[in-house]
Amino acid sequence: MTREELIALIDKIASGAATDAELMQYNQVFNAFANGQDHWDEPAMGNKQEIEAAIRQRLEGALRKAAPRPVIRWYKWAAAAAALLILISVSVVLLRPREVRLAPQAERFRNDIPAPTGNHAVLTLGNGRQILLDSAGNGTIAIQGGISLAKTDDGQIAYTGHAATVTTNTITLPAGSRPLKIVLADGTRVWIDAGSSFSYPTAFTGNARQVNISGQAYFEVAKNSNMPFTVSTANKGYTVQVLGTSFNIRVYADEANMKLTLVDGAVKFNTNTASKLMKPGEQAVATDNGNIQLTTNADLTAATAWKDGLFYFNGSDINTIMSELQRYYNLDVVYQAHVRDSFVAKIPRDVPVSQLLNLLEMTNLVHFSIDGRKVTVMK
Repeated sequence: MTREELIALIDKIASGAATDAELMQYNQVFNAFANGQDHWDEPAMGNKQEIEAAIRQRLEGALRKAAPRPVIRWYKWAAAAAALLILISVSVVLLRPREVRLAPQAERFRNDIPAPTGNHAVLTLGNGRQILLDSAGNGTIAIQGGISLAKTDDGQIAYTGHAATVTTNTITLPAGSRPLKIVLADGTRVWIDAGSSFSYPTAFTGNARQVNISGQAYFEVAKNSNMPFTVSTANKGYTVQVLGTSFNIRVYADEANMKLTLVDGAVKFNTNTASKLMKPGEQAVATDNGNIQLTTNADLTAATAWKDGLFYFNGSDINTIMSELQRYYNLDVVYQAHVRDSFVAKIPRDVPVSQLLNLLEMTNLVHFSIDGRKVTVMK
């Protein structure tokens, strides 16, 4: 490959026009260099430092472009396996040799961890009875005060009927779970992510609909102007007031900030010290002291990809990425090095953890080892 051919290939990758074959070609060149096959053909390729600077300039330019779409097309896993690449922050130096030799990846990844195959959800009924939803058969699994609770063929939970009495149910998804979809008695649809807990009434009566979330959930709220819908957060005491709208809420106990991303409609976000009326496309971040920072033109894909079965990182640091993997795959993460770079990736959630770690390693900026359920982050 000549200098001109490599630069043209990078331009295609940065613009999203590269074919799968071209992505594979780039990865072959990159991996050969990263694995120590450092045979730089200077007559054909030119000065190596100048080439690195040219590549970095092109990829950084692509990263700074406004999302929500990923820079590289990700329409099938074969392309994704070829193409995490590498849209990385300013600190990146591509095609650099490693100063320290690591064990081969096959040895470091010999204890792979598969993606979750079930949601492992525990449903606690109003009388305290607990149901393991993975092992519950399809069809009606409980009747509470005239409300029927059923598990559908595609695994979602639905409430139907008319309530003689109302009770509270709670669904808890531990780490290592696939998301679960619930249809509430009013038709509101809720997706719940791993490491989350959701409490709600079996039916809605009176002049308000109130639910409670800890963790991450996506709501498509059924419209009812006579009965506003309120989401409370278990660990912060904040509330989201809506009539009918779609939004993502992220409020994990081990994360300092709460994020609310509005996809459609309007919501009012209340903390103990502030209140914001939000418009579609906005994201609010609330700190522990109740301050709210509002961002317009938020990356909706990054906020909601999890419910569509995707990991989507758009300039995320390694701590953010590993936090997502830790919760979804039920990992223990150990850091042996501080990695300051940022990464962009879009990849299905149904792959073993080694697939995603392998893609991150293609950048040559970070490396990993897997030992049981422990993943170690290294340079």
